[in-house]
Amino acid sequence: HSAIALPAETKANSYRCITMGRARKRTMDMIRLVKGLSRNGGMRKPSWVAQVDRYPPPPMPRADREKIPVITFPQDRLAELYMKKREGMIDNQTAYEFADEQLTLIEHGVPEEDAYNLLIEKYDDVESHRFLEKFSKMRGLEFADPKDYDDIEKGWVEAESRAIKEAMRLEHEEEEALRNM
Repeated sequence: HSAIALPAETKANSYRCITMGRARKRTMDMIRLVKGLSRNGGMRKPSWVAQVDRYPPPPMPRADREKIPVITFPQDRLAELYMKKREGMIDNQTAYEFADEQLTLIEHGVPEEDAYNLLIEKYDDVESHRFLEKFSKMRGLEFADPKDYDDIEKGWVEAESRAIKEAMRLEHEEEEALRNM
């Protein structure tokens, strides 16, 4: 092994860790490593080691300590159930909106399964609407609400009939011009 020399600006309380080889997945803090190397003659003892001994840094965080508990809400479980029951890709926004409404119904005394069945029809429309909106945005098209489809179709029909009438008028004018020649 080659000797490891730390730069002079290394602070005593730094927790730079190194991995000891590829085979072993063991990490060791730099202070302990430098002390061991200097004690065994692998390197000169740095000047900061005495300060570290006198004022040791706080202990390193350990993985075996108790983890912070995960905070969950009733909506989380309901949203998860909704996403599991629905096939296809469901976005979180729709799932949590559904869960909020379902929880409101449950709080008003409606059984969970009945609340689910009441809302599922409404959210079929919401899901398809959001899918079409995202699809349109992805393709760079302007999104049209399905409720407006009849108006849009009427507009297309009117525009097409205007274009046909204009084309017929121009054709008639050309025929008249040819006859008059």
